[in-house]
Amino acid sequence: MKTSLTYLPIATLLTVSFIVGCSEKKSDTPTAQKSGTEANSESDHGHPHEGEGSHGHGAGPHDGTLADWGGGKYHVEFTVDHDKKEATVYVLGSDEKTPEPITAESLLLTIKKPQLQIDLLPVPMDGDSGGKSSRFVGTHDGLATVMEYEGTMSAEVDGTPYAGNFKEEAHGHAGGHSHGEDDALVWEGEPQEHAGLTIKLGHHGKHLHAGEEVEPAVSITRGGEAISDAKVFNALFSADGKTELAKEVATVYEPTTEEEPAHYAQGALAIPKGVTRVVIRFRVVPSGADAATFDVPVTVE
Repeated sequence: MKTSLTYLPIATLLTVSFIVGCSEKKSDTPTAQKSGTEANSESDHGHPHEGEGSHGHGAGPHDGTLADWGGGKYHVEFTVDHDKKEATVYVLGSDEKTPEPITAESLLLTIKKPQLQIDLLPVPMDGDSGGKSSRFVGTHDGLATVMEYEGTMSAEVDGTPYAGNFKEEAHGHAGGHSHGEDDALVWEGEPQEHAGLTIKLGHHGKHLHAGEEVEPAVSITRGGEAISDAKVFNALFSADGKTELAKEVATVYEPTTEEEPAHYAQGALAIPKGVTRVVIRFRVVPSGADAATFDVPVTVE
């Protein structure tokens, strides 16, 4: 394994896992949440009622699916309008209803199938102020596909990244994170040493396939003890390390279980079709130490 090491400035970061779904909506201009009987009207939640082409998946104020950011500090509601090829994310407060404007340049939506990545840009709602937005919108031709989406959504809110995988199901969600039969942890090459830490780099799955996803994995220990307060990010590059194939996403710390040791994962990356070799680029930011970047070449079937 050829590994490169680059030092970057220290950053104060936070990664939180969440699960998001999709819901079709028809309203041209979603509006802020209202109370009383007004909140039950079609115009208030930006989604037609059942029987009018709706196939909503969640109980959010816009008939979208709710996800948790920051242990309940925020809730995120994801919707998609297949006709308009448009995805919309609403940021809500701890009550899961009230719009909560945030400072973020964009939200990155990564869909596994069809493979696509979209930067959702802020589109402030009525009542949003101070350069903040509680709504983020983006379009892509791939969103015309009517299906249950699976992938990753990430954002940097006031300088702090939040990210997590999501898998939509037709009738609600099954939470948690599990690994399939051919999804065992695979470590590539020898462990790396940085800032007194032992860092093992790899991925889930013995066989990686073009046109599918790879879920990178990182183990960080000090003196044999797992480190849980580091921040780990990963991206996908071409075999020569020059062309970005999948944008950087944050990972989530997974504590030790009966099946696996503690490690950072859940930052899935879509592998393009037609490739035979790619580079997983890891960016590790230990608490109180400089960041380091490692390149890990892997073979794709």
